[in-house]
Amino acid sequence: MARKKHGTSKNSSSGERKPIVQIVIFACLIALLTGVLIKALYDLTVVQGESYHERGDREATNTIVTKGRRGTIYDRNGLVLAYDETCFNVCFMRDGNNRTDYYSAVYTEALIEAIRLIEEGGGSTISTCYIKQAGDGTLYYDWGSENERTIKARYKNFCNVCGFNIPNADDMSTWIKAEDAYLRLRRMWFIPEELPFEEAVKILSIRQEVLLNDYRSYEPVVIAYDVSDETVAKLEMTDLPGIATEQSTRRVYPYGTTAAHIIGYCQRMNEENAEEYTKLGYSYDDYIGVSGVEATMEQYLTGCTTEHQGQTVIKTNANKSIIETVSVTPPTDGGRVTLTIDLQFQTVAEAALEHVIAAIYEKQIARIDPDGDGVYDGKYSEYDELELAKTGAIAVLDCNTGEVLALASYPSYDPNWFIQGINPEQAEYLYTGEEAAKTTPTRNKAISMKLAPGSIFKMCTGLAGLMEGVVGINEQIDDESPFYAWDPETHERIDQNPVKCWTSYPERHAGQTVVEALKNSCNYYFCEVANRLGIENLAEWTRRLGLASRTGVELTGEATGTIGGQKDLYDNAKLYNQQATSLPLLVYRSLSTLLTGYQESRGVEPDEEAIGRCAERLMELQDGTLAGKGADVRLILSDELGIPDGISRSKNWVQQIMSLLNELQWKPTLTVRTGIGQSILQVTPIAAARYTAAIANGGTVYDAHIIRSIVSEAGESLYSFEPTVFNAIDAPKNYLDAIRLGMAEVVSPEDGGTAGEAFSKEFAEKGYLAKISGKTGSAQVGNQPIDVQNTGWFVAFAPNDEPEIAVCVCIPNGYSGSSTAGAIEEIMMYYFSKLDARSPETLVDPDDIMP
Repeated sequence: MARKKHGTSKNSSSGERKPIVQIVIFACLIALLTGVLIKALYDLTVVQGESYHERGDREATNTIVTKGRRGTIYDRNGLVLAYDETCFNVCFMRDGNNRTDYYSAVYTEALIEAIRLIEEGGGSTISTCYIKQAGDGTLYYDWGSENERTIKARYKNFCNVCGFNIPNADDMSTWIKAEDAYLRLRRMWFIPEELPFEEAVKILSIRQEVLLNDYRSYEPVVIAYDVSDETVAKLEMTDLPGIATEQSTRRVYPYGTTAAHIIGYCQRMNEENAEEYTKLGYSYDDYIGVSGVEATMEQYLTGCTTEHQGQTVIKTNANKSIIETVSVTPPTDGGRVTLTIDLQFQTVAEAALEHVIAAIYEKQIARIDPDGDGVYDGKYSEYDELELAKTGAIAVLDCNTGEVLALASYPSYDPNWFIQGINPEQAEYLYTGEEAAKTTPTRNKAISMKLAPGSIFKMCTGLAGLMEGVVGINEQIDDESPFYAWDPETHERIDQNPVKCWTSYPERHAGQTVVEALKNSCNYYFCEVANRLGIENLAEWTRRLGLASRTGVELTGEATGTIGGQKDLYDNAKLYNQQATSLPLLVYRSLSTLLTGYQESRGVEPDEEAIGRCAERLMELQDGTLAGKGADVRLILSDELGIPDGISRSKNWVQQIMSLLNELQWKPTLTVRTGIGQSILQVTPIAAARYTAAIANGGTVYDAHIIRSIVSEAGESLYSFEPTVFNAIDAPKNYLDAIRLGMAEVVSPEDGGTAGEAFSKEFAEKGYLAKISGKTGSAQVGNQPIDVQNTGWFVAFAPNDEPEIAVCVCIPNGYSGSSTAGAIEEIMMYYFSKLDARSPETLVDPDDIMP
């Protein structure tokens, strides 16, 4: 028994210890696990706590960027020329918490109704769907770009957001076709089967934009811009799921076509400039200035750049639905830009331009088709079509500051069209129509059109001759037309291309001083002076008077004048298609045709690349002289085309090539034609106005300016106009007096000036004609000029005693300079009437009673 008890006692003790061991082991495991958890918690809260905290904030907090209004543009008197007006857009935003098929169908129904209401109110929804329908009903993609890389990126993004499989990332032909994508999207978005493509694609456009912006789904997508107040009211009353209206702005140009080329217009950015502007903070649907002041002053006018942007900070949940608005920082608006133009003066200039073009056109028709049967008569009968007056420009500057007072270009356009969207009729008028190619309505011709100036250039020739000492102020030159140029080195007469004076009565132009030569516009006199000067001196004075450079006006598209000389005619250091004129290109083509003929005559298949190289090398020989270069021509023919020297010698080919290259060589005959405003000389209307102002004010050539001031939204002055001088001509007073006297006699009936009879009796009787000075120009067009196709120029300044304004009128195919006098008269009539109104004798004494 004792033994048994002993055994029993042992088993009992072991059984009692077993639970204790298990408890200890379990406790150890608990302690171990607790330690691991504590360690993990430590890592999460202490070691990685800050990064997880930042990550949590980033996921839960988002920022919506807001933009300021575009700044206002004013004329010099404070009249508003362009401003932003409040309008309303329609937006769509789906609730991130509602992403089921049921809600997708609900949203589609809401969009169908919203589109109906928008269109009933005269609006339209966005049309950005990549899927388009051809005329035959087939579907295709339009990615809005010709760039292969861009197309692939957009295609891939489209497939990704729509959930389409991409079998082979490198082979787009394996990606989903437009037809299949269209059908799948219709099913996915529950678009009713009875809805035709034209209606379904409107929903596709909206839903596509939502998907492409899903990463920012807490921001609404604009589906219709600038809708009517009636549409807003109906949408608010209907309360459609996901549909809302938001306040926005639209650009307004209250005076329509008036000053359109100065103000310019805005459009949404395109593929070419998107990268540049998005770096500055712009969004793809923001408007940017693309012409005129809207473009040049973009940095001051915009409210879209980063420094102007406001922020609305929001908290969102995992589905990107907004939970809370954390903070709001309002944006700042763009600055206020004031121009130098006077709107009333601008209106007068534009009306004068339109009137004179119409009058000249009627005069031309009466001359070429007097019986009105549509058939040209007399000397014009040999022509099928003549270019008549349809366009033109006027520039009016302040003589003493360079401020632009008016700048007219005809025809004009309405910049509001670009905000509202160009319709087919407007597109035809602006770009695609047959007349649009001739009249180019969007082009600012006052600064971008450059033409031969004709006789308005004679003041430059005369002043240059006086300043360089090649002609005396009282020296008399007899008109012995025609004028034959002479070689400045050998003094031998050049019998080619003589110049006739415009009049058929040479005795009228006997004994011409510079004053009389200007009054009579004597070609012979100025040809002689130009020949004495030489092209280098003449070109230098053209530059000094500002005719060969941009005026600096703060507008887009200003052209640079062309003077003359070997480098302007042809510079052999530049390619034929990079020259100042089109002549080198014509010579290149003629040479290529000639060389092709040589090869064909030898039974050799022409190699276009070799012929092109050969023509370029041959043209490079022209550096101002071709003397002794026959061997060089033969060598080039041999090197490039394999033509043996013997064949070149036996043929007349070298002489033929030399004859063409000779066209690119500057000659004294071109110099004398430059002296009367012809040859390759070309100037812009605004440069001609500046040049006229310099003569009027005593020799100061001002830069032209159209910006008077820029003020930030906060009232800080960012720019204030101060005159800037391009060049100051230190000429003896009697030289400029003589030039101005000649211009005064041009418009004087008593002195028999060339424009003395061009003004109305009323204008003369008011005494205004005696207060102005001017010069006409009738520049020939082409190698076989036709009088009715001449470019008509008229430059003038007033008043004579203390000049304030300078005016230039330019009418392509304007018949003659005198024909444009009507525009000068209208402008001067307005100017003098305003001048009379502010004169002391017309002002009422404060103590007097008005009659």
